[in-house]
Amino acid sequence: MKKKLVSLVILVLGTTFAYAQQDILFSQYMNNMISCNPAAVGYNDMINVGGTFRSQYTGFEGSPITYNVGADIGFNIAQTKHGAGVQFYDNTIGLFRFQDVNVNYAYRIFIKDGYLSGGVAIKFTTVSLDTERLHTIDSDYHNSNDPTIASSSGNDFKMDLSVGFQYRNKTWFAGVSLLNILAPEYQLNESNSNSLFNKTLNLFFLGGYNISFVNPLYKLKLSAAVNTDFISWSGIVNANLEYNEKYWGGIGYRIDGAVVFMAGIKVLNGLEIAYSFDLPTSKLIKSAGVHEVSLSYSFNLDFAKKNNYKSIRYL
Repeated sequence: MKKKLVSLVILVLGTTFAYAQQDILFSQYMNNMISCNPAAVGYNDMINVGGTFRSQYTGFEGSPITYNVGADIGFNIAQTKHGAGVQFYDNTIGLFRFQDVNVNYAYRIFIKDGYLSGGVAIKFTTVSLDTERLHTIDSDYHNSNDPTIASSSGNDFKMDLSVGFQYRNKTWFAGVSLLNILAPEYQLNESNSNSLFNKTLNLFFLGGYNISFVNPLYKLKLSAAVNTDFISWSGIVNANLEYNEKYWGGIGYRIDGAVVFMAGIKVLNGLEIAYSFDLPTSKLIKSAGVHEVSLSYSFNLDFAKKNNYKSIRYL
């Protein structure tokens, strides 16, 4: 098990310090587009609460585990439409832990048969390094006393900004966002200059299109997302078949090497549960795959009428 952790740490450190960090691209990004684009906040004029749990490279000690919970609301001021919300992230990978608080705001205007929205997010991030979990070995290729390896734990706190734009109507949506605009540098250990961690700009593209059938109970929802930090990139394409606006399931493919299977159900008015499984196709990483579970609930506070709901899923 220790050898597995060492291998994972080497993989993570090599990726992290050589290429900084890409923001998380959830397999169920269509259920949580706010994580990719602040312009999506409050789009359905309701109160939305939800969360996502993602366990990656299952079977490896120190593998990435991510928790994301948040709430947002759409509201009107006079004749204008707005959205606001907050999201919390806890992402642990190897020796690193990233804890984020995002405060989001969006403004929407009606264009033709849909809405164009622009959004901004203020992000507060703490990055921590826990060297007590590090297992070192001595060999012809490794030296446990290597001075470039941080000898003590540490953390740093910084603020960052993100912006995004999105257009959506009943048939399709498209959006672009730029995350980590300030690209902060984190000093995780003052006694070791090699413990610097840099966040870089992340550019997201998202899009989707709904295909209707003769039978109105069925709808095919196609979507895609691309994420790049201008050094490396990742992407995913999905096709989900929805039945009676209550059940859905589909398949996707991650460009970086995984087939994605997913399904969801609305169990009560406004409450939706979804699950996805990423089956790795890469020979480099053999694991029990990636598990992702999301839970969401949308409601309004108009007690004078029967409570209606809309899923916070796209479109």
